[in-house]
Amino acid sequence: MGTPRIAPDRYVRRRRARRAPFALLCAVALVGLLALAAGALLLAGQDANVPASAGAGTGSTEGPSTPRDEWARGSVPYLYQTDPQWADHPYAGGTVRENGCGPTCLSMAYVALTGRTDLDPASMADFSEREGHVADCMTAWTLMSEGAEQLGLSSEELSPDADDVRAALAAGKVVICSVRPGDFTTVGHFIVLAGLTDDGRVEVRDPNSAERSARAWDLDRVLGQCANLWALSA
Repeated sequence: MGTPRIAPDRYVRRRRARRAPFALLCAVALVGLLALAAGALLLAGQDANVPASAGAGTGSTEGPSTPRDEWARGSVPYLYQTDPQWADHPYAGGTVRENGCGPTCLSMAYVALTGRTDLDPASMADFSEREGHVADCMTAWTLMSEGAEQLGLSSEELSPDADDVRAALAAGKVVICSVRPGDFTTVGHFIVLAGLTDDGRVEVRDPNSAERSARAWDLDRVLGQCANLWALSA
């Protein structure tokens, strides 16, 4: 056998040069796939075709709920899903603490509009599950429409228009919002708009944060984060 031939340097360089683009393309493809996966996880349950909210707020801060003996018609109580009275109550594959922002918000609206005390967040969570207003371990938007009407309330969807929301609140209605990631959540969440301040800002009841519930908010800022809104009345 003859002596093996060794490729010239220019051939070796060309082969190495061809490897680089292929490796780069693989790396780019991998980064793209990871980004798509991360985006899918972030948006889970938030697509317009999946109308539900997960119940997780941003930076939960526990606070005392309004005592039951102070619940009254015409006043939206402060109720928190983290309250030990119902935080560990089972709901939507987890607990009220984890997934119960929807029932907690509807409970606040129900108390304010009827003056009744029979549906606290735990009882409202049971009602939501029993009537089929849970989807994929989240509260379905139907709880704020069909569910509210099953409880004897009137519910109408609102556009995220500041004038429409102000008119609803001025008429004594309670507005429940499904909010996207932003000031109130990293995944999806329900909050209540309880009224307006003298300077035109909005009073918020965030079931996952006493801190965010203690301040007034710019209405346009809140509406810019809303995926849907419902105006409830008795």
